[in-house]
Amino acid sequence: MAGVCDAPFMHNGGAVQLTGTGNLKLGADLSFSDVSKTDATNCRARVRGDATFSYAGLPPSKSKLDYLMTIKQGQASFVRYADAGERPSGDGQFDLRMLGLFAYDGKTLKAGQRMPGATYRLNIGKAAPVGGQPSTVVRIGEKTVGSRESIDTALGRKACWPIRYTRDTDPTMATFKGLSLPIPGMNTTVTDWFCPEVDLVMRQDIDQGGLKSAVEITSIK
Repeated sequence: MAGVCDAPFMHNGGAVQLTGTGNLKLGADLSFSDVSKTDATNCRARVRGDATFSYAGLPPSKSKLDYLMTIKQGQASFVRYADAGERPSGDGQFDLRMLGLFAYDGKTLKAGQRMPGATYRLNIGKAAPVGGQPSTVVRIGEKTVGSRESIDTALGRKACWPIRYTRDTDPTMATFKGLSLPIPGMNTTVTDWFCPEVDLVMRQDIDQGGLKSAVEITSIK
């Protein structure tokens, strides 16, 4: 994760836009401010913006983001900016690591490498048009790095590492206009395309039993 400090958006006024397509739509508009950097593995920034999530035709949810992101020795932590003096919590806040931007250190990746998975609790979002504060558990399986390939990105054609893993979620319930609706669990295979030239996952491909979705970085400044 050390590469985040050198990423092209890590400056005051920096911004990233992610756009989702397909059955599962996950996107975000993020802006960066109050950036300070000690060296390539130690930096911090205030991250603000909106994250959106929709699935299988359900009404899209929207979460306001305002975090202090701190990277120490290449390890990232996210704390709500209002709670910046406190420890990170696991209460189901929208976890920016879910977007795949902050996941890898391009200086150490190699084909065949394996990395451990993780588990997050994710709130669907307080600003969603659904009630009941739905949340779900997201389980990330062990990750495996494939051989580098050239892909088209918003920054042109780049040589990128495909990093594959499973991502599963538990089913949950949400209330929409007084009706309780089930949100089904998801079992997906994900490929993160990490492009070391720009220290970013520029595209994430999602396969859910043959139903294809994608999340791409469509704008960086």
